[in-house]
Amino acid sequence: MQFNEVILRRRTTRSYLPDQIKPEDLKTILTAAHLAPIAGAEYTNTHLTVVQDQTLLDELREACMVRRSDGEGLRDFFYGAPTVIFLSVNGISKDLIEYSNVACAIENMLLAATSLDLGSTYLWGVIQRQLKRQPDMIAKLQLPEGYELLSAVGLGYPTEPLVQREAIEYLSVNYL
Repeated sequence: MQFNEVILRRRTTRSYLPDQIKPEDLKTILTAAHLAPIAGAEYTNTHLTVVQDQTLLDELREACMVRRSDGEGLRDFFYGAPTVIFLSVNGISKDLIEYSNVACAIENMLLAATSLDLGSTYLWGVIQRQLKRQPDMIAKLQLPEGYELLSAVGLGYPTEPLVQREAIEYLSVNYL
């Protein structure tokens, strides 16, 4: 798949099939994360935790459920993804560059997943507003000592195929 095709097909997936992703696809996605630009080449400060154990994922989902705005039950912010990769860092510097490092790794993983026809979801809000407030659940992720959870990526086979969208300029641009 050409790079522009990947970019135009990448979007948030909010419904996944229960089937686990292939080990070789997971390896490709993890390689993409390892190749992300990390400030100062401080790769040892960023850690990936791959969770594919459905019992643990169900516990995490349940702990992070929020009442839907329409009042119709609870909302699963993991969207049923059968694989979730959590990203954590060892210390946050004054310039907060670790957030950018994690975002670069996540973007690489999202694009790699799309190139493999996998759905993906950037899980920021649920981590910041729900999971980080539950140290007992974070402990289940077995993060290395001193690491802080920042974000995550949900991955899996989408229930609807990824389709190419129109190239629209969403961001404002200033030409000088």
